[in-house]
Amino acid sequence: ILFKLLDSSSRLSRTINIFLNVSRIESGRFSLDKKPTKIEELIISVIKELENESKKKGIVLKYKKICKKKVILSLIDKDKIREVILNLIDNAIKYTNKGHVHISLDCDKENLKFVVKDTGLGINKEDLSMLFKKFVRGTGASNVYTSGSGLGLFIAQKVIKEHDGDIWAESNGKNKGSIFSFSLPIFKK
Repeated sequence: ILFKLLDSSSRLSRTINIFLNVSRIESGRFSLDKKPTKIEELIISVIKELENESKKKGIVLKYKKICKKKVILSLIDKDKIREVILNLIDNAIKYTNKGHVHISLDCDKENLKFVVKDTGLGINKEDLSMLFKKFVRGTGASNVYTSGSGLGLFIAQKVIKEHDGDIWAESNGKNKGSIFSFSLPIFKK
């Protein structure tokens, strides 16, 4: 019972944050507190937070750092980027009934690239261009996860754009999985 209460309060807290962020975005009060941050630490903390959820569903959750740099710093608002990472991995787990969710971090000289690839529900081609709009969810998404707000990807896009990055989704269609990615500039001292 204690774990269920903790899980419910965590979901409620995330929902409240989603609506607060939408309110701030729409009123022009959306601000960032950017500091050089090790993004890999955020990724690992989110994976630890969500690993019980993936285990309950029997989904393999894997992380791989592809980037050869030992430490990757990005000038980011730690809390807001963590929420984006949380949203993307959480969505992958929610919309995958079997198989895996693979997370990776890659980089080049200028940018880091975060990727979440799953074997889940997939996205219809016609839905891809609409996913980052407010209150939009992919076709059939509400049948799988009924309590989604359709705001997580809208906020994620705003957060990534405010960090001079880019975010996108790919899928080969229904039941063929999805790939959600974002890129951010690497901080140079």
